[in-house]
Parts: sequence; structure tokens; C-alpha cells
Amino acid sequence: MAYKGTVYRPPIEANSFLLPITEGCTHNTCTFCSMFHNIPFRMLPLEEVEDFLARTKAAAETAGLGVGYRSRGINCERVKRVYFVGADPFALPAHRLLERIDLAKRYLPNATVFTMYARTDNIERKSDEDLRALKDAGVNDLYIGVETGLDDVLSYYDKGYSAQQTLEQCERLGRAGIRHCDLLMLGAAGRGRGIENARATAQLENASKPHKILMTTLTAYEGTKMNDDIERGAFELADETESLQEEKELISCLNLPGCEFWAAHPLDVVPLVGYLGPDTQEMLDDLDYAIEQIDASAVNRIGRKGSL
Repeated sequence: MAYKGTVYRPPIEANSFLLPITEGCTHNTCTFCSMFHNIPFRMLPLEEVEDFLARTKAAAETAGLGVGYRSRGINCERVKRVYFVGADPFALPAHRLLERIDLAKRYLPNATVFTMYARTDNIERKSDEDLRALKDAGVNDLYIGVETGLDDVLSYYDKGYSAQQTLEQCERLGRAGIRHCDLLMLGAAGRGRGIENARATAQLENASKPHKILMTTLTAYEGTKMNDDIERGAFELADETESLQEEKELISCLNLPGCEFWAAHPLDVVPLVGYLGPDTQEMLDDLDYAIEQIDASAVNRIGRKGSL
């Protein structure tokens, strides 16, 4: 199998088994994203998926690792967690996902969790029965690009759905027993709207009850509509100080005891990892220190990158 495009995965899935089942993105028009440009969406046929699994297993056995694989020099005895590669593999119909899960279990018999990116409309198109069947098969910890709780910002980003739609679909996941991990962006609303964005996003998250929150900081990439809008003055990025103040307000407004808060992406100025409740004050103290003590020249940036 020759996979087209770059393989992306959430940083916290670094030790998961990466299994390609789709290429590209079904939506692929988000204002800020260039990850899947020029990569048409494609469901990989079962034969290609099985070829990948068979070759991986053969290579592992040759290395004396059985059905395991080597990660950071550690001999992993068994694969327990599988991450389905692609922008939104959850776009596949439930029966197609179940086929690929069943196939993976033949080669990775100890795998119990199958996770992936999922758009709100991917979930919306599945019945409650579909969701329960996927949960029973091991689907869990879906990564959802929530980004913000402000509908006008979601509309500008061309996400394709509202905050209320995301809430409704997250509630459906909860009823099916499927956890979701929400991806949020600091500075999503642009300069001058950080506190507003923090409060609206916290309200959405408090209602949707994610298992984990993963933060990144909005960055404009070459070739995106957002980058073009910045160049012509139609959108202004928040500076790093405002983004840190927004993050502090967001954490202060979140009421999700036990939810993991992960903000250690390379784009984040202050790495934060902790659990809301027991670690909240420590994270707020770290942000206070950064806001008050770090020289602005050390944290302010243009906010543009050529690629992720």
C-alpha cells in the first residue's frame, strides 16, 4: 500500500498502532487548514488494509516481536490501542468501520480500543444503533475538532456545523458510551475576542463533557484562506499574551473534574498537562507566571508556518 499524503495523529497517540484506512478529508475546506489539500478522500479497500497488517506482522515476527511492535526502543508485547489514520475515518459507514475493526483484530487480537478523528457530521449520519455497535466493537476516544464555541467563528472557518450541533452529537456519543476528546484552538476568534471565545468554548465543553481536552494555538499556514485574509487585513491574529489570558479564562471557567487538559503542542507557548480539579490551580499559576514574567519579545510571533 502506498499511502498518499502525510500521516497525522494527535500527539497523545504517539504509542498507538497507526492503521491507515482512509486518505484525505471529506470536508477539506476549513479556512485555517492545509493538512489535506490536494489529497482526495478515499476509503482504502480491505485488501490494502490487510496487506498493511500482514506486512507489519511479518516484519514484527522477523524482529522477534510477535504481534507487537517497537516504540521508542521498548518491546511492546501486544498492541492494545489502534489509531485509524486519516482526516475523518469516522465518515465511513458503520458497517465499513466494523469490517476494518474485525480485520484488525485478526492480526492484532489483543487490540481493545480503536480511535480516530471524527467530524460532527460524521457522527450525525450514524444511527444510535450504529454508535452502540461501534462501541461494542471497541471504538472509543474519538477526536473531534470543536475549535470554538462561537458560531460566527465556526462559520468563518467553514467547519460545516454549529456549536449546538456538536453538543447534540457529543451527547449521543455519551449515551452510546463512546468517549470524545475535543480539539480546541486558542486565539480562534482573533485579536480582541480571547475572553469572549474562552467563555463560549467553556460553556460548550461543560455541557458536552469530553474525556480529554487538547489545546493548540491558532496558526496561519501558507496556502490557506486564513493566511490570505491576514495578508489583506481581513483577519488579525491574537498575540501570544492575549492567547495566554484566553487560556487562563478558559481553564477558570471549565467545570469538568477529572478531565485531562493537554496543551503541550509545539504551537503552544506554555506547555500544560494536568487534570481539571486537582491540577487546575497549578496550571493557572503557570499561566500567571508566563503572562507576568515572560518578556513579550520572547513569546510574540507572526503566527505563520509553511507547514505543520
